[in-house]
Amino acid sequence: MTEELLFAAFGALKGYLIPFVIFTLIGLVIAGRDAVRWSSDLLASVRSNIFLSIFNPMLAPLMMIGVVLTRQGYDAMGLPQTPLAFWDQVPLWLTILIWVVAIDFIDYWVHRLLHTRGFWDVHAVHHSDETMNWTTSSRMHILEVVVMQVGYILLASWLNIPAEGVGAIAALRLLHNNWVHTKYDIHLGPLVKVISTPRFHHWHHADDKAAYDTNFANTFALWDVMFGTYRVPGPYKGAFGFEGTPGNDILKLLLWPYLQWTKAAQSAEQKKNILLTP
Repeated sequence: MTEELLFAAFGALKGYLIPFVIFTLIGLVIAGRDAVRWSSDLLASVRSNIFLSIFNPMLAPLMMIGVVLTRQGYDAMGLPQTPLAFWDQVPLWLTILIWVVAIDFIDYWVHRLLHTRGFWDVHAVHHSDETMNWTTSSRMHILEVVVMQVGYILLASWLNIPAEGVGAIAALRLLHNNWVHTKYDIHLGPLVKVISTPRFHHWHHADDKAAYDTNFANTFALWDVMFGTYRVPGPYKGAFGFEGTPGNDILKLLLWPYLQWTKAAQSAEQKKNILLTP
């Protein structure tokens, strides 16, 4: 267990080094010295986010079992699958483009699913960060990772894209996800309706009822424009998070979905008892 923890910690920290340099430099350009005046709230947020990015990979062996079972189930049901030979006729750049568009389309709908009853309790962990920063992208409950992986596996099984086409874009997708979570109001003008930006994503994390259930896209904001969930009225200057958020309490973050489901079950049982009481 000690070796697994050290390995996960090393991998997570190594993955943070490049974005740390990139987003610190961006911050210095935008905010000057204020970019490196880190508040206690920001440091608490980063600690929790890094912890989750280390803890979740420790459960990777269990997730791999689920990955294998999901893929075997797909194959056993005889669901359609693109012949691998098909991709031999497609240029690598086009293969990568197809994968980027397809996986982002899946991300959009999985993200919308995560904002529905029951699933929200899992996704709320990600929205619990009240101090938005680029490490917020790592604040995910392991159950959210599982839900997303199921979507990816089904997509990958259907498209059957070669590994080089899938892996080539992974690092850029991760970096873009870091970028949209940065606290700075970065805006690309009319391109905000095409590409997800920090301003676009700030509204998604906004503690503002008018912004709830909007801006689900990870990479292409175009999905929100197409499906009527786009909202970027201007810079967002309000608070992030939601009422009753577990904040940076690591134990609460790990237990949050289970605690919420337990409360919901108890509430439903109380209502049932009231209805049955003569």
